Amino acid sequence: MQSLAQFALVWVGVLLPFFSCQEFCRVQDGKDGLEGIPGRDGMPGPKGEKGKPALQVELNKIALDEFKGEMGSQGPQGEVGPKGYLGLQGPPGPPGPKGPRGTSAGFGTANISQKPAFSVLRNKLSYPLHGQPVTFDMQLSNVNGNFHLETGYFTCKVPGVYYFVFHSMSEGRLCLRLKSNSKSPVSLSFCDFNLRSVSQVVSGGAILKLAQNERVWIEPFKADNTDGNKMSKSSGQVSAVFNGFLIYPSTE
Repeated sequence: MQSLAQFALVWVGVLLPFFSCQEFCRVQDGKDGLEGIPGRDGMPGPKGEKGKPALQVELNKIALDEFKGEMGSQGPQGEVGPKGYLGLQGPPGPPGPKGPRGTSAGFGTANISQKPAFSVLRNKLSYPLHGQPVTFDMQLSNVNGNFHLETGYFTCKVPGVYYFVFHSMSEGRLCLRLKSNSKSPVSLSFCDFNLRSVSQVVSGGAILKLAQNERVWIEPFKADNTDGNKMSKSSGQVSAVFNGFLIYPSTE
């Protein structure tokens, strides 16, 4: 018991100075410590709010600038498109250079110096015979001399397409044929049944294609139920005229 009392007195003796110093005994504050080592990165923060949309033009420009690649190889040619509308007529071009001088050579074996043409008259008092070429006694023109007055034949020297026409005056019943001995022979008949015996005209014509040396002529014929043919015998009166000329030459 005595020892326990002694221990208590010692403990009280120690505590009393401590509590007294808590109120009256304060030491000077210490200095700041050294800077510590940097810490590790923190955790990612929360997602931010959605920003305002940018202008489309700027986005396209950025996309073109950033994502434009190199030019690729040329692709295959596409199909031909539909025909477009007819455009406006352009201005006339300048005159071309003068061409070379042409030759005088014609078609086939003949040379054309001038286009064949003729116009002949008959004013004879005698009547022409049936089935025979009508002959003529006067020529108004006979270019290249392809018509023969005495025989009444036109003989083709320049192959091509020709026009022939005749006119004949009669006081009787006159029938005439325009004939040819071409590859496809022609025989065209024209008649004037003159019942009053007055002066009338018989006319006929055709366009014929002739080869070299083929002939064309007119000849009278006796139609059924007629009692004869006669050509006008009036003095100085033209009783027949026969004309022909080349329209254009041909090699066929």
